[in-house]
Amino acid sequence: MMKSRVNYWFDTFEHLNSFDIVPYQDVVDLYLKNQSLLDKSGKEKLGGDNERPINSDIEKLDNNKFWSGFNPRYYNIDPMGKKVSIAKADVVSMDMCGLNNSWTHFIYLELPYEFFNEYQTSVHSNDDVSVYRKFLNDLGNEGDTEKIEELISLYDKKYPKTNSFKNYFRVVKSLKWRQDLEVGQYVSIRDNGIIYPICFNTSEHILSRGTHRTLFLAHTKSDVPIFVQYPKLNGKEIQGDWDIKLEKKFKDKSLMRINIKNKTIKFLRKQ
Repeated sequence: MMKSRVNYWFDTFEHLNSFDIVPYQDVVDLYLKNQSLLDKSGKEKLGGDNERPINSDIEKLDNNKFWSGFNPRYYNIDPMGKKVSIAKADVVSMDMCGLNNSWTHFIYLELPYEFFNEYQTSVHSNDDVSVYRKFLNDLGNEGDTEKIEELISLYDKKYPKTNSFKNYFRVVKSLKWRQDLEVGQYVSIRDNGIIYPICFNTSEHILSRGTHRTLFLAHTKSDVPIFVQYPKLNGKEIQGDWDIKLEKKFKDKSLMRINIKNKTIKFLRKQ
């Protein structure tokens, strides 16, 4: 078995191998273990009080409210002291509708960092991360907060164009080159590793979220761990290829093709 190339903060997920098909509750327990480890390490609690998945099949959600009324717990892990870089267990406040009816398992995959370094062009609210990549190259292994801020100021002067985007609460005006990107999240991943794999509660498409982690992990030459909802009940084997749509953030690649029997992953242009 090929050794994992994922740089994890904790060892909670390190026993998993790419293409492992894992029961739902086992996956949830792994996420909640890391949530507990953050709590025990003294990380500051932020956000709401919900610390579990939700399920619209059996409980009422209010789609007009933040997180459908289940505001999740998260933790301050910001090495820059700004309380901007936070850690939330993906499964917390995630709607697990269809559980035990149309699905029962997740599949664990480790996606090669080379793909993201070559093809990723954007994150959620920034359609061009090319300048930010240059910034990360110049940042290197710098850990001194003051020197990091000086480098940011240099880039602010060099790339003064501003832009606006709307988050859940308000319209945010930002310098375009670093819009929706926080250096604290990168420094945390670079120095400590990733806390949570990116989890998707669908089997049809991925990476509408989680693209900050893909960008930053790949830059550190760590593969990207993900869980995808497995579309067969009780973990039964899928015959042939399984195609998953990619969000439009990866140049001309719009499809991920998985073959579980052969344990292969291909990124393709949709025909």
